[in-house]
Amino acid sequence: MARYSSTKQRLCAVLLGIISLSGTGLAQKLSWSEQIPIESFKGMREVERYQMKVAEKHYLKGEYKIALDEYEKFLGLYETSSGAAYSQLMWSHCLVKLRKVNTAIRDGFQSVIDYWPQSEEAVMASYLIAKSYQEIGETKKATAAYRQLMEAYPDGQTTILAKMNLLEMAKTAQENDTVLDLLEELTFETKRNENSKGHCEQASRELAQFYFRNGDFANAIKALGTTYTKDNNLDHYISEYGRPAIQHLNRADETKEKASKLADQMIAHFEKSIPTDVSEDPAKKIARDSLNRIAATYGSAGKKESVLTTYERIGKLLGSDDSLLGQIAAYHRGNGERDKARDIYLKYENQIAGKGAIARMLREEGKLDESIAVYRELIDADTSRLNDYLWAIAECYEGKKEWKNAIQTYRQIDRFPSNYFRMASCHRRLKEWKEALSLLAQCKSDERNAPEAMIQIAQTYEQAGQRENAIKAFQLTCRTHPKSSQASRAHAHLQSKYDITVTLGGAKDE
Repeated sequence: MARYSSTKQRLCAVLLGIISLSGTGLAQKLSWSEQIPIESFKGMREVERYQMKVAEKHYLKGEYKIALDEYEKFLGLYETSSGAAYSQLMWSHCLVKLRKVNTAIRDGFQSVIDYWPQSEEAVMASYLIAKSYQEIGETKKATAAYRQLMEAYPDGQTTILAKMNLLEMAKTAQENDTVLDLLEELTFETKRNENSKGHCEQASRELAQFYFRNGDFANAIKALGTTYTKDNNLDHYISEYGRPAIQHLNRADETKEKASKLADQMIAHFEKSIPTDVSEDPAKKIARDSLNRIAATYGSAGKKESVLTTYERIGKLLGSDDSLLGQIAAYHRGNGERDKARDIYLKYENQIAGKGAIARMLREEGKLDESIAVYRELIDADTSRLNDYLWAIAECYEGKKEWKNAIQTYRQIDRFPSNYFRMASCHRRLKEWKEALSLLAQCKSDERNAPEAMIQIAQTYEQAGQRENAIKAFQLTCRTHPKSSQASRAHAHLQSKYDITVTLGGAKDE
């Protein structure tokens, strides 16, 4: 069986190539499947390396026909070179780039396998045959080639990639049985090493999600257990993947029983995680996390009363604090019980935070005058966050369409240029074009925000009915900030509204 080089060895080969090939600086641009194995490179003579360098130079420049000839020239001159198999491999890559995939497979990659069967390049060629079939939509041939590769080189890096590509094809074709088989193979059977670990861990998470959605708690835990432990995020992922599954199963009458059973199993699991002694901080944290997961699971199962009961249990076991009160208040808000939520916020030890939560809740309810009143109380009580409270008040005025009050409030805020943009927007609402343009002109002085200021100037001219000024401003945006998203928007707008084409960063076509 051919010995397959590690990623590290291939990177070493690249570095050697950079040094030995007169420091071309090109080799690092080759993809991992295009890099020369270290043993192949080490065995080459300087004259052979020079010829390889010539071919590679054209390949990296996208001159694939020339590169093809140069790699073929290498094979003609140095048939017995340690770099011959690699040259044949790259010759095949050139054909793929030239969209002659079937020829690359038949006359290129297969030749590597036939003439250098024990080489590392032969392993790569086997993988590339399968990958090439996949990319041209020959899924049956790709599947057979991947399976052959996996059987021949069970421990190679390409075998992991083969499994992942087979998984991708099975998902696309909605072949659920094949998807499940591959996920189980990656999760439970594949040896985890530097190359495979990440893929196997991802497979274990996907497999767990599949089991959860089918109400299979035991197998879901088994899948996650291959990657996580009790001390390393296991309960987090049980909650993360189990709760959406409960919600999914709850949507249909025929699976509601599964949802209820899965919720009960998860809650029982989290109950076992609660320490019997919660006198120390680490144990308190574990208990709080576990109980929060229990509450969240009840919520996913639609058992709202049990959510509140669990929060009360946290208070009795660990004591109440603002964090817990916030959860209880959020629970009441979710049930539309705003008065109860307000009462909870008023119990905060940090009264400033409690009032802030009330002000935000009032804004959400559309009670903007009441929200403004609370924010003004906060200004008197907490000057350290003056800008934040004023900003919230200004937004409330915008919500009430009281543009002049909003402008006056934004003017008091030390947050340039954001407040200037907001004031300009309000002036535009009032059709006060001169004032809006003056503010936006000042925003242009901030280099990072200049493109946005310029396009808003153009939009303001357009709203004011000043067509020529608007066109000039849109064109100026394109010319002065051609790589910005604002330039792209201005360019598209000039074409669609004014039938004017502008070269980004350049001259006007018409």
